[in-house]
Amino acid sequence: MTLQANQKKKTKRLRSLREYFGEDENVYIMDARTSGNIGRYLNHSCTPNVFVQNVFVDTHDPRFPWVSFFALKFIEAGSELTWDYAYDIGSVPDKVVYCYCGSSECRQRLL
Repeated sequence: MTLQANQKKKTKRLRSLREYFGEDENVYIMDARTSGNIGRYLNHSCTPNVFVQNVFVDTHDPRFPWVSFFALKFIEAGSELTWDYAYDIGSVPDKVVYCYCGSSECRQRLL
């Protein structure tokens, strides 16, 4: 496979899920890969220092929570903020994503 063909294949694989739905469809997907607030820079760890919680501010509709992060313990200034993505290993057929968080309790896989 040529370099150009490989890059084209990678680009196609990285399309946002939003692109698969029409403009008039009500699809709600949280995808911080290309946009979002500072929370998009929090990474995964098998031993995280924050946890995620849905908080209802503008509505009680379960489709529209604010996704909020709270400290699990005291976090020193300058420390990386991490949370456990909690994916079910093996839940996506033929998809394996390895974990490189470096934790002593690392599960070795995300998917």
